[in-house]
Amino acid sequence: MWCKRKGGHLTMILAGCRGTGKTTFLNTLIGEDMEGELPACEPMQVRDRKYHLQEDKFDMDLTVVDMPDFGANIDNQNTWLPLVKYIEYQYRSYLIQEEQPFRSQMRDNRVHVCVYFINPTNTDLSSLDIESMKEISKRVSLIPVIARSDTLNKDELYNFKSIITKTLKENEIEVCKYVTDSFATEKINAHSPYAIIGSNVVYTNPDGKLVRARKYGWGMVEVENAEHCDFIHIRDLLMSEHLLDLISATETHYTLFRQRFLKQRLSSTKAALNNEHPLQNTITGEEDGIASYVMYKKTLNLDDMVMLEKYNGEEEQLQQEARVHLDDIIRKQEAKFRELKASIYTKQKIYNNDLDDAHLSVKQLETEIEKLSPDDKDIIKDIAQKAGLPAGIPQPAPQSDDSTLATGFTIMF
Repeated sequence: MWCKRKGGHLTMILAGCRGTGKTTFLNTLIGEDMEGELPACEPMQVRDRKYHLQEDKFDMDLTVVDMPDFGANIDNQNTWLPLVKYIEYQYRSYLIQEEQPFRSQMRDNRVHVCVYFINPTNTDLSSLDIESMKEISKRVSLIPVIARSDTLNKDELYNFKSIITKTLKENEIEVCKYVTDSFATEKINAHSPYAIIGSNVVYTNPDGKLVRARKYGWGMVEVENAEHCDFIHIRDLLMSEHLLDLISATETHYTLFRQRFLKQRLSSTKAALNNEHPLQNTITGEEDGIASYVMYKKTLNLDDMVMLEKYNGEEEQLQQEARVHLDDIIRKQEAKFRELKASIYTKQKIYNNDLDDAHLSVKQLETEIEKLSPDDKDIIKDIAQKAGLPAGIPQPAPQSDDSTLATGFTIMF
């Protein structure tokens, strides 16, 4: 992000599921319809759109990044990954430009803020929202917002804000993590998560003023009325009062990324040196940055340097995290299957024991019947016929070879 007298440049991610009002928010933020015809977007693809804004002789280049089908799949695990890759790609691009001898034409496309839209459910956040905000907040300033907040009444909105705040704290998700100005931090904490509504339709309010609002049968909700929603607060944060605070926070995020990236790149170089020159002293990690750079610059050819510039340690880390997450899901599913299998075996054992007891009772009855006189047997036969039972001595039904449970008996005389 840069900001000068002639203007500035802001790159903003709008993240959240389809139907949460991201487009409406953008149009309301700018004050006019910025969409028009949009190009088709491949599934799971991130798109960016650039706009030039001018107000009171102040110019701003705005880049808006979004993912149209975010959260639209049946399986939404790691849906956040394309957005995170986009953020880190811009960091890497800026880092490589910094290493060039001529930097007067550097292009800064780093992302400065992510506005994350949460559905107004007034229930616990979904695992998709939690995981996405957790990963995004590690790399860029995060601002959670409650989309279409006018669908909740005041009590519901207060309760939902409490749920979100508690969930963020429990999952160690920080809002605008590296914004250090105490005044800005106090304002952010006072309103986050921001309850927003969007509209560019103008109505006349009860005071006779023309205002942007949403009109319902029961009344009207004004977009720029602080008593109705938090839109004016998030607009001030993004577009005016605290823009420089977001710039500073972006620099901190980038610095941390740069440290991790160069450390991983240096480790890759050390590994290459050890493979090619196992007997020669290699980088120990104690040298200063210039010595380290000279070392791998001298030992790698041009092709290796190109591969080194493309090296993406952060992506490997993300892939590893995804594998760990998948392994955890598999372990949990296997544990459930084991529990289900044990439960089935336990029930089968109980049923088999009951069946064995029934067989034993039948055998005891057989023994008693054998002791009866012929006249007594005829009496039992008559009783059985009157009861509609097959005549004869009770015999257990043969058990099948596949260990299925026997369920009946035959009566034979």
